[in-house]
Amino acid sequence: MTLKKTAAGVLLLTMMVSGAACSSAPKTSSSPAPTTSATAAPQATAESQDAVNMKGYIGARIAQEKVGFLFGEAKSKDGKLILNPVAADSKEKAVKFLSSYFDTAMADKLAAHYLTEQKADGAIVTNTTSFFPTDLLSTKKEEITFDAANTKDQVKFTTKDGVTYTTKKVNDKFVLGEVVKK
Repeated sequence: MTLKKTAAGVLLLTMMVSGAACSSAPKTSSSPAPTTSATAAPQATAESQDAVNMKGYIGARIAQEKVGFLFGEAKSKDGKLILNPVAADSKEKAVKFLSSYFDTAMADKLAAHYLTEQKADGAIVTNTTSFFPTDLLSTKKEEITFDAANTKDQVKFTTKDGVTYTTKKVNDKFVLGEVVKK
């Protein structure tokens, strides 16, 4: 009971202080009001290519993380990896889920690689062999080489072990379109 009274008292005090701060008359001063000048930040600035590169890299990492979520987290009662029932229960639903992170062709390739004909506990058993030649989630920015020809709509980068990832901007976010091992 005293905890409720204390909480109510703190809430009431907070509201009173907030109300007093909002309703107090503005202070007047004899100094002139600040003016906007050349030091003000510009309204619209172009995004640097470094920032775009990072968005592409992060998009690829998120995409790879979603593959792990969909195909590598859920297990059947006998310990087999199965398609995550939280996100999908069919190839079509898996591809639809992946299409938020991969272009359509890549989502189809992933589904074909991971989904097997076997079932366990009513779910599709997944392939345990990774589609990706390298674990992008264990990389650091310093281990990545960005392509000099990157644009605001496409980011290509190569990991230290020679795997090249290409991301494309779709609906204002980057999706993974290609993974190539050199």
